[in-house]
Amino acid sequence: MFLAMTATALVGSHAPDFDTVFKLKGNSTYLRQHRGRSHGITALLAWPIIVSAVIGLALGVNPASLWVMAQIAVLLHVTVDLFNAYGTQALQPFSKKWIGWGVIGTFDPYLFSAYYGAYVLWLITGATVPIFALLIALVISYYAIQFKLRNRALATVARHFAGAHELFISPGIGWDDWHVAVRFRNGLGAVKVKKGTVIECGRFRDKPMPGEDDFHFVEARKNADLQSFLEFSKIHTYTVTRHNGMIEYRFTNLRYFAKDIYPFVAVVIVDEESNEVLSSFTGWVFSEESLQKKLAYEQ
Repeated sequence: MFLAMTATALVGSHAPDFDTVFKLKGNSTYLRQHRGRSHGITALLAWPIIVSAVIGLALGVNPASLWVMAQIAVLLHVTVDLFNAYGTQALQPFSKKWIGWGVIGTFDPYLFSAYYGAYVLWLITGATVPIFALLIALVISYYAIQFKLRNRALATVARHFAGAHELFISPGIGWDDWHVAVRFRNGLGAVKVKKGTVIECGRFRDKPMPGEDDFHFVEARKNADLQSFLEFSKIHTYTVTRHNGMIEYRFTNLRYFAKDIYPFVAVVIVDEESNEVLSSFTGWVFSEESLQKKLAYEQ
């Protein structure tokens, strides 16, 4: 029974991310599907049934006795995902709205250290109840502190940008370290907030999308990579570059900032003469060189 419960906890805690398989169909499909229906309301009910049934049958254990563990594991996974900036479509299939509170990073060094430390102590002492009771208390306290720091950072940025009416926050790696993208009356902005100090990263024009008169963009807009990006991105800027008979439409999401760049982009390159899409990409990329390799096409 111990093996079955452990397997259920492990598989259940990863089950919602089985949608990673969509990566095989390309970034645009993955972007549309990841943390969508697999993290929605119906999935919260379906995953525990599937996981407990498969493991129960495989190990000769009554699936009903594993269901509660599977439900807890799946629920914890989806709940934790709501606390990071990426978020989930937790209300699927009733709403495709993305919910992400921007409280905890996708990787948090403090939580990782706490989990690893608790695991090591458990291996050494075997004192399951006191160690994991303390761990749960520490994690809850940490989340509460992060919520308070997040709200303080948002208030600081709102004061810095008078008239700001939309703020999108992401936690950094350091303590009380945040990145905030801002939409205000005259444009867009991006800042770092380190322990209450605002450091501007840039200001951008909030340009309207190219219209129907730009027939090259009309063609680019049909591209799956760009469509997926625009469906997901809440705040972005774009540039149009012409070079050697080609037009590059590059969209840059301003919410995510790492290694001094904005890594989440969508690029579509259109042949100016034939109006054919030559290459496209959407996803996370951390250097111009890597991006150009992904955009390789016949010249």
